[in-house]
Amino acid sequence: MEELHKILEGLVEVSGIDVAVCVGRDGFVIDAASTGTADTEAIGAMVSTGMGSAESVGRELGLGEMDQAMMEYKSGIVMMTALGSDALLVVVASKDANLGGIRLQVRRSAPKLMEAL
Repeated sequence: MEELHKILEGLVEVSGIDVAVCVGRDGFVIDAASTGTADTEAIGAMVSTGMGSAESVGRELGLGEMDQAMMEYKSGIVMMTALGSDALLVVVASKDANLGGIRLQVRRSAPKLMEAL
C-alpha cells in the first residue's frame, strides 16, 4: 500500500489537484492524499454512489462500461476514474485547473494504481 500512497501523493503535486482518493466500490477509502483538510471519507462515500448512477446511464444507453466521469461545479471539478471493477480514483481540482493536463496524469496513473491495489 506504500506504493499506492506514493502515486496519490504524486497526483496532488500536479498543479490544480487538491485531493486524490482511491476508494472501493463500497465507498470505503483505501488511501488518500490531499493538499488541505478535505474529508476524504465523505468524498469516498458520495462518489461511489455517484459513479454507480453514472454507470447505470451508460448501461441503459448501450455505451458500455464507464472509464471516467467529470463534474464541474462553480468552485471546482471532480473527476472519477474506474480502477478495474473494485475501485475508483477520485480527483478534486480547482476550477481553473488545466483539465487536459490533469486528465493525462490521471490516465497515466490509473494502471499503476491498479497494480498497487
